[in-house]
Amino acid sequence: MRTKVFLIALALVSASIILKAQDSDTKFAFGLKVAPTIAWLKSETKSIESDGSKLGFAYGLMADYHFSKNYALATGIEVSYRGGKTKSEEEITPGTIYSYKQSLTLQYIELPIAMKLKTNEIGYITYFGKFGFAPGINIKAKADNEINGEKEDDVSVKSDINAFNLSFLAGLGAQYSLGGKTAVLVGITFNNGFLDIDDTEGYKATSSFLALDLGIMF
Repeated sequence: MRTKVFLIALALVSASIILKAQDSDTKFAFGLKVAPTIAWLKSETKSIESDGSKLGFAYGLMADYHFSKNYALATGIEVSYRGGKTKSEEEITPGTIYSYKQSLTLQYIELPIAMKLKTNEIGYITYFGKFGFAPGINIKAKADNEINGEKEDDVSVKSDINAFNLSFLAGLGAQYSLGGKTAVLVGITFNNGFLDIDDTEGYKATSSFLALDLGIMF
């Protein structure tokens, strides 16, 4: 409950700051976004391997500060659901196999910071590319486990997850002008985590996702 209250308060404060900035300087634009994602984990431990991807979701506020007509600093605040599937199989004693599968769901608050390069408007459309970083704080982690065929669902594993994550992001997209500063945005973003997400000794993994960005800028 406290986490939800914190998220709502943080979103309202961020929106207030962005709106105030927009009113005082036309170099600012803000927006809202949602993004269905395909997320996966990359294991860096030999005995554990990736076992597939998961559908995820991200949503939040966007803000662009324009240095010029074609260059902007893109930032905002997002809540992202990411994760993936892993598996491990090991022979403990001759004829005795230990089998372990896990489907992990992670929730982060992320503050992306990226350079956004834009074309001139072609018709009503402006194309853009972006690259930067997305630091994130883990706020929830749950797993569905299967150990030797026995299942445990919706297990909290937050204590096993590192609190801080950092990802490189890169994306392409387009904005369709509806008049004035209002534009519909569609894009694809690759979020590639490069810090170990797991705090468990002897296990290392990184988290990444590919997102379809849908939003509106004002």
